[in-house]
Amino acid sequence: MPAGLILLLAFLAWPFLEIAAFIVIGREIGILPTLATVVGTSVLGAVLLKQQGMAALMAIRREMRHGELPPQAIGHAALIGLGGLLLLLPGFVSDIFGILLFLPPVRSLILAALARNATIVVVRGRRSGVGRTVVDLDPEEWHETTPPPPSRPDPTARPRITGPDDDARRP
Repeated sequence: MPAGLILLLAFLAWPFLEIAAFIVIGREIGILPTLATVVGTSVLGAVLLKQQGMAALMAIRREMRHGELPPQAIGHAALIGLGGLLLLLPGFVSDIFGILLFLPPVRSLILAALARNATIVVVRGRRSGVGRTVVDLDPEEWHETTPPPPSRPDPTARPRITGPDDDARRP
């Protein structure tokens, strides 16, 4: 069966699995504990996302500072973000997958499977010079002009203080 079809079926079945889990757990522990658990896992997801997400971003920054491309760290950060999102969503099935994504061995297994089945293309960008401003325009939004010759200030002229309303006061 193609992977796209499997993903589509899983996506369509997900809400039904969440509803079934709510019903089963709600019958076992009651409605208030069920709702408290859902809220608790959302709070846990936010806390874990902040802690582990920041650690992952720091690892990426550390490796990039040394001029290395950190594919493992980027992969871990992406899976941590996905895990946090799944924990923030209401539902027990999503919580299980979200918690699993916060476990480093699980993330490593997923990344290894992705690396075996994916083609990774690395495109290195060119850094613009320090202080350069880049303005992205479509061809119809710009035209070429010649810059005016540099003007020299008159050394005998008195300095003039100007403000934003000077043009309005001129006759």
